Amino acid sequence: MNFKKTVFLSGLSTIVKLLSGLVINKIIAIYIGPAGIGLIGQFQNFLAIITTVGNGAINSGVTKYVAEYNEIESKRRNDLISSAFLIAFVCSIIVGLITIIGSAFFSQLILQTKEYSSIFKYLGITLIFISFNSIFLSILNGLKEIKTYIIINIVSSIMSLIIMVYLTVEYGILGALFSLVIVQSLILLITIIAYKKIKLNLTFTINKNFNKIYYQKLLAFSLMTFVAVISGSATQILIRNHIINYFSIVEAGYWQSVWMISTMYLLIITTAFSTYYLPRLSEIHILSELRKEIITGYKVILPFVFIAALSIYLLRDIIILILFTPAFNSMRNLFAYQMIGDFFKMASWSLAFLMIAKAKTKLYILTEIIFSVTLYILTMIFMNISGLVGVTHAYALNNLLYLITMCITFKNIIFIKK
Repeated sequence: MNFKKTVFLSGLSTIVKLLSGLVINKIIAIYIGPAGIGLIGQFQNFLAIITTVGNGAINSGVTKYVAEYNEIESKRRNDLISSAFLIAFVCSIIVGLITIIGSAFFSQLILQTKEYSSIFKYLGITLIFISFNSIFLSILNGLKEIKTYIIINIVSSIMSLIIMVYLTVEYGILGALFSLVIVQSLILLITIIAYKKIKLNLTFTINKNFNKIYYQKLLAFSLMTFVAVISGSATQILIRNHIINYFSIVEAGYWQSVWMISTMYLLIITTAFSTYYLPRLSEIHILSELRKEIITGYKVILPFVFIAALSIYLLRDIIILILFTPAFNSMRNLFAYQMIGDFFKMASWSLAFLMIAKAKTKLYILTEIIFSVTLYILTMIFMNISGLVGVTHAYALNNLLYLITMCITFKNIIFIKK
Protein backbone atom coordinates (compact mmCIF):
# COMPACT_ATOMS: atom_id res chain seq x y z
CA MET A 1 0.00 0.00 0.00
CA ASN A 2 1.49 3.36 -1.03
CA PHE A 3 1.74 6.52 1.05
CA LYS A 4 -1.14 8.37 -0.64
CA LYS A 5 -3.55 5.48 -0.14
CA THR A 6 -2.46 5.17 3.46
CA VAL A 7 -3.05 8.90 3.95
CA PHE A 8 -6.53 8.52 2.41
CA LEU A 9 -7.50 5.66 4.73
CA SER A 10 -5.93 7.46 7.67
CA GLY A 11 -7.93 10.51 6.68
CA LEU A 12 -11.16 8.51 6.72
CA SER A 13 -10.38 7.32 10.23
CA THR A 14 -9.40 10.82 11.26
CA ILE A 15 -12.64 12.31 9.97
CA VAL A 16 -14.60 9.94 12.20
CA LYS A 17 -12.29 10.74 15.10
CA LEU A 18 -12.59 14.47 14.46
CA LEU A 19 -16.38 14.34 14.27
CA SER A 20 -16.58 12.37 17.49
CA GLY A 21 -14.02 14.76 18.98
CA LEU A 22 -16.22 17.74 18.08
CA VAL A 23 -19.07 16.33 20.12
CA ILE A 24 -16.84 15.22 22.99
CA ASN A 25 -15.10 18.60 23.21
CA LYS A 26 -18.39 20.46 23.20
CA ILE A 27 -19.84 18.28 25.96
CA ILE A 28 -16.69 18.58 28.08
CA ALA A 29 -16.57 22.35 27.56
CA ILE A 30 -20.20 22.73 28.62
CA TYR A 31 -20.17 20.39 31.61
CA ILE A 32 -16.69 20.84 33.11
CA GLY A 33 -15.19 23.98 31.51
CA PRO A 34 -11.51 25.02 31.06
CA ALA A 35 -10.43 23.82 34.53
CA GLY A 36 -11.83 20.34 33.87
CA ILE A 37 -10.04 20.16 30.52
CA GLY A 38 -6.80 20.99 32.32
CA LEU A 39 -7.31 18.03 34.66
CA ILE A 40 -8.15 15.74 31.74
CA GLY A 41 -4.91 16.78 30.07
CA GLN A 42 -2.98 15.87 33.21
CA PHE A 43 -4.60 12.43 33.38
CA GLN A 44 -4.12 11.77 29.65
CA ASN A 45 -0.39 12.39 30.00
CA PHE A 46 -0.23 10.05 33.02
CA LEU A 47 -2.25 7.46 31.09
CA ALA A 48 0.23 7.67 28.20
CA ILE A 49 3.12 7.02 30.57
CA ILE A 50 1.49 4.10 32.38
CA THR A 51 0.23 2.35 29.24
CA THR A 52 3.63 2.72 27.58
CA VAL A 53 5.50 1.28 30.54
CA GLY A 54 2.75 -1.32 30.97
CA ASN A 55 3.42 -2.96 27.61
CA GLY A 56 7.19 -2.62 27.85
CA ALA A 57 7.17 0.25 25.33
CA ILE A 58 7.78 -2.23 22.51
CA ASN A 59 5.08 -1.24 20.00
CA SER A 60 7.47 0.30 17.48
CA GLY A 61 9.81 -2.67 17.77
CA VAL A 62 6.98 -5.13 17.12
CA THR A 63 5.89 -3.17 14.05
CA LYS A 64 9.43 -2.93 12.68
CA TYR A 65 10.40 -6.60 13.06
CA VAL A 66 7.03 -8.02 12.02
CA ALA A 67 7.45 -5.95 8.84
CA GLU A 68 11.01 -7.22 8.34
CA TYR A 69 10.28 -10.91 8.99
CA ASN A 70 8.19 -11.90 5.98
CA GLU A 71 6.40 -15.18 5.28
CA ILE A 72 9.72 -16.94 4.58
CA GLU A 73 10.85 -16.02 8.08
CA SER A 74 7.51 -16.81 9.73
CA LYS A 75 9.15 -18.87 12.49
CA ARG A 76 11.31 -15.92 13.56
CA ARG A 77 8.33 -13.60 13.31
CA ASN A 78 6.11 -15.80 15.46
CA ASP A 79 8.85 -16.24 18.06
CA LEU A 80 9.30 -12.48 18.19
CA ILE A 81 5.56 -11.95 18.66
CA SER A 82 5.51 -14.50 21.47
CA SER A 83 8.35 -12.68 23.16
CA ALA A 84 6.44 -9.41 22.80
CA PHE A 85 3.38 -10.80 24.54
CA LEU A 86 5.48 -12.16 27.41
CA ILE A 87 7.15 -8.76 27.89
CA ALA A 88 3.74 -7.04 27.86
CA PHE A 89 2.31 -9.57 30.30
CA VAL A 90 5.10 -9.16 32.87
CA CYS A 91 5.27 -5.37 32.58
CA SER A 92 1.51 -4.85 32.79
CA ILE A 93 1.21 -7.02 35.92
CA ILE A 94 4.04 -5.19 37.70
CA VAL A 95 2.98 -1.68 36.66
CA GLY A 96 -0.69 -2.51 37.28
CA LEU A 97 0.01 -3.54 40.87
CA ILE A 98 2.09 -0.42 41.47
CA THR A 99 -0.74 1.74 40.11
CA ILE A 100 -3.32 0.03 42.31
CA ILE A 101 -1.23 0.21 45.47
CA GLY A 102 -0.22 3.83 44.83
CA SER A 103 -3.63 4.98 43.55
CA ALA A 104 -4.11 7.62 46.27
CA PHE A 105 -0.57 8.94 45.79
CA PHE A 106 -0.93 9.17 41.99
CA SER A 107 -4.33 10.84 42.30
CA GLN A 108 -2.88 13.53 44.57
CA LEU A 109 0.22 13.96 42.41
CA ILE A 110 -1.54 14.23 39.05
CA LEU A 111 -5.02 15.57 39.87
CA GLN A 112 -4.25 17.51 43.09
CA THR A 113 -6.69 15.40 45.15
CA LYS A 114 -7.11 11.82 46.41
CA GLU A 115 -10.78 11.93 45.43
CA TYR A 116 -10.08 10.18 42.11
CA SER A 117 -7.99 7.27 43.44
CA SER A 118 -10.63 4.77 42.23
CA ILE A 119 -9.82 5.73 38.64
CA PHE A 120 -6.18 4.79 39.13
CA LYS A 121 -7.19 1.46 40.71
CA TYR A 122 -9.34 0.62 37.70
CA LEU A 123 -6.48 1.58 35.39
CA GLY A 124 -4.17 -0.82 37.23
CA ILE A 125 -6.69 -3.66 36.95
CA THR A 126 -7.33 -3.22 33.23
CA LEU A 127 -3.76 -2.41 32.20
CA ILE A 128 -3.06 -5.94 30.93
CA PHE A 129 -5.95 -5.68 28.44
CA ILE A 130 -4.70 -2.30 27.22
CA SER A 131 -1.18 -3.72 26.82
CA PHE A 132 -2.27 -6.80 24.85
CA ASN A 133 -4.39 -4.65 22.57
CA SER A 134 -1.42 -2.42 21.73
CA ILE A 135 0.62 -5.49 20.76
CA PHE A 136 -2.15 -6.80 18.50
CA LEU A 137 -2.42 -3.42 16.77
CA SER A 138 1.36 -3.25 16.29
CA ILE A 139 1.27 -6.67 14.62
CA LEU A 140 -1.46 -5.52 12.22
CA ASN A 141 0.61 -2.44 11.44
CA GLY A 142 3.73 -4.50 10.74
CA LEU A 143 1.77 -6.86 8.49
CA LYS A 144 0.42 -3.82 6.63
CA GLU A 145 -3.17 -4.80 7.36
CA ILE A 146 -3.96 -1.11 7.09
CA LYS A 147 -7.65 -1.53 6.28
CA THR A 148 -8.28 -3.64 9.37
CA TYR A 149 -6.17 -1.28 11.44
CA ILE A 150 -8.23 1.70 10.27
CA ILE A 151 -11.55 -0.08 10.90
CA ILE A 152 -10.52 -0.77 14.49
CA ASN A 153 -9.65 2.91 14.93
CA ILE A 154 -13.01 4.00 13.52
CA VAL A 155 -15.02 1.68 15.77
CA SER A 156 -12.90 2.77 18.73
CA SER A 157 -13.66 6.43 17.99
CA ILE A 158 -17.38 5.75 17.91
CA MET A 159 -17.18 3.76 21.15
CA SER A 160 -15.21 6.55 22.78
CA LEU A 161 -17.83 9.08 21.71
CA ILE A 162 -20.73 7.13 23.19
CA ILE A 163 -19.05 6.22 26.47
CA MET A 164 -17.37 9.57 27.12
CA VAL A 165 -20.44 11.68 26.35
CA TYR A 166 -22.69 9.55 28.54
CA LEU A 167 -20.33 9.42 31.52
CA THR A 168 -19.45 13.12 31.28
CA VAL A 169 -23.10 14.19 31.19
CA GLU A 170 -24.04 11.86 34.05
CA TYR A 171 -21.01 12.21 36.34
CA GLY A 172 -19.08 15.30 35.23
CA ILE A 173 -15.29 15.30 35.53
CA LEU A 174 -15.27 11.92 37.32
CA GLY A 175 -17.15 10.32 34.43
CA ALA A 176 -14.89 11.96 31.84
CA LEU A 177 -11.77 10.61 33.56
CA PHE A 178 -13.22 7.13 33.97
CA SER A 179 -14.24 6.99 30.31
CA LEU A 180 -10.61 7.45 29.21
CA VAL A 181 -9.68 4.19 30.94
CA ILE A 182 -12.82 2.24 30.07
CA VAL A 183 -12.49 2.87 26.33
CA GLN A 184 -8.80 1.90 26.36
CA SER A 185 -9.54 -1.51 27.87
CA LEU A 186 -12.67 -2.29 25.80
CA ILE A 187 -10.89 -1.78 22.47
CA LEU A 188 -9.24 -5.19 22.94
CA LEU A 189 -12.62 -6.85 22.25
CA ILE A 190 -12.86 -5.01 18.92
CA THR A 191 -9.32 -6.02 17.98
CA ILE A 192 -9.91 -9.70 18.76
CA ILE A 193 -13.06 -9.72 16.62
CA ALA A 194 -11.10 -8.09 13.78
CA TYR A 195 -8.39 -10.77 14.02
CA LYS A 196 -11.01 -13.47 13.60
CA LYS A 197 -12.27 -11.79 10.42
CA ILE A 198 -8.91 -11.92 8.64
CA LYS A 199 -6.69 -14.92 7.95
CA LEU A 200 -3.17 -14.48 9.29
CA ASN A 201 -0.43 -17.09 9.32
CA LEU A 202 0.45 -16.48 12.95
CA THR A 203 1.07 -19.14 15.58
CA PHE A 204 2.55 -18.03 18.84
CA THR A 205 2.47 -18.82 22.55
CA ILE A 206 3.72 -17.12 25.67
CA ASN A 207 6.86 -19.09 26.43
CA LYS A 208 9.81 -17.96 28.53
CA ASN A 209 12.30 -20.16 26.68
CA PHE A 210 12.55 -18.21 23.43
CA ASN A 211 15.95 -17.02 22.26
CA LYS A 212 16.95 -13.91 24.20
CA ILE A 213 17.88 -12.15 20.95
CA TYR A 214 14.20 -11.31 20.40
CA TYR A 215 13.93 -9.74 23.82
CA GLN A 216 17.07 -7.72 23.14
CA LYS A 217 15.73 -6.47 19.81
CA LEU A 218 12.40 -5.44 21.32
CA LEU A 219 13.88 -3.89 24.44
CA ALA A 220 16.20 -1.75 22.29
CA PHE A 221 13.06 -0.18 20.85
CA SER A 222 11.49 -0.20 24.28
CA LEU A 223 14.12 2.23 25.50
CA MET A 224 13.47 4.62 22.60
CA THR A 225 9.70 4.60 23.02
CA PHE A 226 9.94 4.80 26.78
CA VAL A 227 12.15 7.88 26.63
CA ALA A 228 9.94 9.53 23.99
CA VAL A 229 6.67 9.01 25.85
CA ILE A 230 8.03 9.68 29.31
CA SER A 231 9.91 12.80 28.29
CA GLY A 232 7.03 14.11 26.17
CA SER A 233 4.26 13.42 28.68
CA ALA A 234 6.33 14.43 31.70
CA THR A 235 7.24 17.70 29.97
CA GLN A 236 3.58 18.46 29.32
CA ILE A 237 2.72 17.73 32.95
CA LEU A 238 5.52 20.03 34.12
CA ILE A 239 4.45 22.79 31.70
CA ARG A 240 0.84 22.47 32.78
CA ASN A 241 1.83 22.61 36.45
CA HIS A 242 3.97 25.67 35.70
CA ILE A 243 0.98 27.37 34.06
CA ILE A 244 -1.23 26.45 37.03
CA ASN A 245 1.27 27.88 39.49
CA TYR A 246 1.99 30.97 37.35
CA PHE A 247 -1.67 31.64 36.46
CA SER A 248 -4.39 29.07 37.32
CA ILE A 249 -5.95 25.78 36.23
CA VAL A 250 -8.20 27.78 33.88
CA GLU A 251 -5.22 29.05 31.84
CA ALA A 252 -3.87 25.50 31.81
CA GLY A 253 -7.19 24.51 30.29
CA TYR A 254 -6.79 27.12 27.54
CA TRP A 255 -3.35 25.78 26.63
CA GLN A 256 -4.62 22.19 26.78
CA SER A 257 -7.47 23.12 24.45
CA VAL A 258 -5.26 24.60 21.72
CA TRP A 259 -2.90 21.64 22.11
CA MET A 260 -5.92 19.36 21.65
CA ILE A 261 -6.83 21.14 18.41
CA SER A 262 -3.31 20.60 17.10
CA THR A 263 -3.46 16.94 18.00
CA MET A 264 -6.80 16.46 16.30
CA TYR A 265 -6.03 17.97 12.91
CA LEU A 266 -2.55 16.43 12.76
CA LEU A 267 -3.96 12.95 13.38
CA ILE A 268 -4.25 12.33 9.65
CA ILE A 269 -0.47 12.76 9.29
CA THR A 270 0.66 11.14 12.54
CA THR A 271 -1.50 8.09 11.82
CA ALA A 272 0.00 7.81 8.35
CA PHE A 273 3.48 8.05 9.87
CA SER A 274 2.87 5.17 12.25
CA THR A 275 0.92 2.96 9.83
CA TYR A 276 2.97 3.53 6.68
CA TYR A 277 6.30 5.24 7.35
CA LEU A 278 7.71 3.01 10.06
CA PRO A 279 7.26 -0.34 8.26
CA ARG A 280 8.16 1.23 4.89
CA LEU A 281 11.35 2.91 6.06
CA SER A 282 12.32 -0.29 7.87
CA GLU A 283 12.23 -2.14 4.53
CA ILE A 284 14.44 0.30 2.62
CA HIS A 285 18.22 -0.09 2.78
CA ILE A 286 19.31 2.05 -0.20
CA LEU A 287 19.91 5.77 0.45
CA SER A 288 18.47 6.92 -2.88
CA GLU A 289 15.22 5.06 -2.18
CA LEU A 290 15.02 6.53 1.32
CA ARG A 291 15.43 10.03 -0.13
CA LYS A 292 12.72 9.37 -2.72
CA GLU A 293 10.32 8.08 -0.06
CA ILE A 294 10.90 11.07 2.20
CA ILE A 295 10.48 13.58 -0.64
CA THR A 296 7.23 11.86 -1.69
CA GLY A 297 6.00 12.19 1.87
CA TYR A 298 6.92 15.85 2.04
CA LYS A 299 4.92 16.58 -1.13
CA VAL A 300 1.82 15.35 0.70
CA ILE A 301 2.57 16.41 4.26
CA LEU A 302 3.81 19.99 4.02
CA PRO A 303 1.04 21.43 1.77
CA PHE A 304 -1.62 19.75 3.92
CA VAL A 305 -0.20 21.03 7.21
CA PHE A 306 0.35 24.55 5.83
CA ILE A 307 -3.20 24.87 4.48
CA ALA A 308 -4.78 23.26 7.55
CA ALA A 309 -2.78 25.36 10.03
CA LEU A 310 -3.50 28.61 8.15
CA SER A 311 -7.22 27.78 7.92
CA ILE A 312 -7.43 26.98 11.63
CA TYR A 313 -5.72 30.25 12.51
CA LEU A 314 -8.03 32.33 10.30
CA LEU A 315 -11.13 30.53 11.58
CA ARG A 316 -10.03 30.33 15.22
CA ASP A 317 -12.97 32.34 16.60
CA ILE A 318 -15.50 30.11 14.86
CA ILE A 319 -13.59 26.99 15.92
CA ILE A 320 -13.65 28.09 19.57
CA LEU A 321 -17.42 28.55 19.45
CA ILE A 322 -17.96 25.20 17.71
CA LEU A 323 -15.61 23.09 19.80
CA PHE A 324 -15.92 24.91 23.10
CA THR A 325 -17.91 27.81 24.55
CA PRO A 326 -17.47 31.60 24.83
CA ALA A 327 -15.68 30.93 28.15
CA PHE A 328 -12.71 29.77 26.05
CA ASN A 329 -12.34 32.99 24.01
CA SER A 330 -9.13 33.92 25.82
CA MET A 331 -7.32 31.06 24.08
CA ARG A 332 -7.56 32.78 20.66
CA ASN A 333 -4.16 34.43 21.14
CA LEU A 334 -2.49 31.02 21.42
CA PHE A 335 -3.22 29.89 17.86
CA ALA A 336 -0.63 31.74 15.74
CA TYR A 337 2.60 30.28 17.09
CA GLN A 338 0.98 26.94 17.90
CA MET A 339 0.18 26.51 14.19
CA ILE A 340 3.70 27.58 13.20
CA GLY A 341 5.10 25.06 15.65
CA ASP A 342 2.88 22.34 14.16
CA PHE A 343 4.32 22.99 10.71
CA PHE A 344 7.91 22.69 11.92
CA LYS A 345 6.98 19.59 13.91
CA MET A 346 5.55 17.71 10.94
CA ALA A 347 8.42 18.81 8.71
CA SER A 348 10.88 17.21 11.11
CA TRP A 349 8.99 13.96 11.70
CA SER A 350 9.71 12.45 8.28
CA LEU A 351 13.39 12.51 9.16
CA ALA A 352 12.93 11.73 12.84
CA PHE A 353 11.17 8.46 11.99
CA LEU A 354 14.40 7.30 10.38
CA MET A 355 15.91 7.05 13.85
CA ILE A 356 13.22 4.56 14.86
CA ALA A 357 13.16 2.66 11.57
CA LYS A 358 16.96 2.25 11.56
CA ALA A 359 17.20 1.59 15.32
CA LYS A 360 19.44 4.59 16.00
CA THR A 361 18.77 4.22 19.71
CA LYS A 362 21.41 6.52 21.21
CA LEU A 363 20.71 9.37 18.79
CA TYR A 364 16.95 9.08 19.29
CA ILE A 365 17.17 9.06 23.08
CA LEU A 366 19.61 11.96 23.11
CA THR A 367 17.47 14.19 20.89
CA GLU A 368 14.25 13.34 22.76
CA ILE A 369 15.74 14.23 26.13
CA ILE A 370 17.48 17.37 24.89
CA PHE A 371 14.44 18.83 23.14
CA SER A 372 12.07 17.94 25.98
CA VAL A 373 14.35 19.84 28.34
CA THR A 374 14.72 22.78 25.96
CA LEU A 375 10.94 22.98 25.51
CA TYR A 376 10.42 23.28 29.25
CA ILE A 377 13.23 25.81 29.67
CA LEU A 378 12.04 27.89 26.71
CA THR A 379 8.49 27.76 28.10
CA MET A 380 9.59 29.23 31.43
CA ILE A 381 11.65 31.91 29.67
CA PHE A 382 8.94 32.98 27.20
CA MET A 383 6.16 32.85 29.81
CA ASN A 384 8.11 35.34 31.91
CA ILE A 385 8.43 37.57 28.84
CA SER A 386 5.06 37.17 27.07
CA GLY A 387 2.70 35.50 29.53
CA LEU A 388 0.60 32.50 28.54
CA VAL A 389 1.20 33.02 24.80
CA GLY A 390 4.88 32.46 25.54
CA VAL A 391 4.14 28.74 25.82
CA THR A 392 3.37 28.66 22.10
CA HIS A 393 6.42 30.79 21.31
CA ALA A 394 8.55 28.16 23.03
CA TYR A 395 6.76 25.36 21.16
CA ALA A 396 7.40 26.94 17.74
CA LEU A 397 11.06 27.73 18.41
CA ASN A 398 11.76 24.30 19.90
CA ASN A 399 10.29 22.54 16.86
CA LEU A 400 12.29 24.75 14.49
CA LEU A 401 15.49 23.83 16.33
CA TYR A 402 14.51 20.15 16.17
CA LEU A 403 13.90 20.39 12.41
CA ILE A 404 17.32 21.98 11.88
CA THR A 405 18.92 19.23 13.95
CA MET A 406 17.22 16.50 11.91
CA CYS A 407 18.31 18.13 8.61
CA ILE A 408 21.91 18.25 9.80
CA THR A 409 21.77 14.69 11.15
CA PHE A 410 20.40 13.19 7.93
CA LYS A 411 22.04 15.52 5.40
CA ASN A 412 23.58 12.50 3.64
CA ILE A 413 20.07 11.32 2.76
CA ILE A 414 18.53 14.71 2.00
CA PHE A 415 21.35 15.90 -0.27
CA ILE A 416 22.37 12.60 -1.86
CA LYS A 417 22.98 12.89 -5.59
CA LYS A 418 20.42 11.27 -7.83
